[in-house]
Amino acid sequence: GPSLHPGFGKVGLHTMKYLHEYGAHCICVGETDGAIYNPRGIDPKELEDYEQGHGTIVGFPKAESYNGSVLEVPCDILIPAAIEKQLTEENAPRVQAKIIAEAANGPTTPAAHEIFLQRNILVIPDVYVNAGGVTVSFFEWLKNLNHVSYGRLSFKYEWESSYHLLQSVQHSLEQWFGKSRGEIPIIPSPQFQARVTGASEKDIVYSGLAYTMEQSAKQIMSVAARYNLGLDQRTAAYLCALEKVFTVYDEAGFTY
Repeated sequence: GPSLHPGFGKVGLHTMKYLHEYGAHCICVGETDGAIYNPRGIDPKELEDYEQGHGTIVGFPKAESYNGSVLEVPCDILIPAAIEKQLTEENAPRVQAKIIAEAANGPTTPAAHEIFLQRNILVIPDVYVNAGGVTVSFFEWLKNLNHVSYGRLSFKYEWESSYHLLQSVQHSLEQWFGKSRGEIPIIPSPQFQARVTGASEKDIVYSGLAYTMEQSAKQIMSVAARYNLGLDQRTAAYLCALEKVFTVYDEAGFTY
């Protein structure tokens, strides 16, 4: 999988966990008090346990300490996950990542952004990458307005729909093969069973978040293609947002 390098605050830790689950290797982690490096990969759970016990990532036994600039480590994905203006005109030419995912707010200066574009490095902009928190806050706000937990209104209906779907499949198969063969019971798999009986509020929020982020990514990429912006996803994201604001103003009759 791809190699990556995040920081290790709340954002960096969870990013590292999720990408590790999807097969990426985290080879370098940089914090304010030091950095660690292991080209074979660092296990996020082991590092989290060590950090909680020692109050620092420095000295983690399964990696060596790293004294160079952590932003310039050769890797596939670089994830600045803490402070702003880390990637500058001065260090941007030396960054060796193929993709920069801006988990922090404003980690790239405008001059560095231009350099990355010239060097064909894909920068996934902060306005998109760290929008997950705001999205879930929006879900929370909706829930508070409605005074109803997610799933309460639709859960039973969806469960019954799944049950009728299985019955329909069974009925179709029996018709196709003829009644002489007897009943053809459709047994839901344990995964399907768990899904129809146990969608927690957390599951619903996670799927809503994933859907929102996927749709947003598609919108940004299609805007980039429409305006021929190449790898400049930041400008595409801003255009996407401005178009939405304009549409609302236009439909409300505020534009003239």
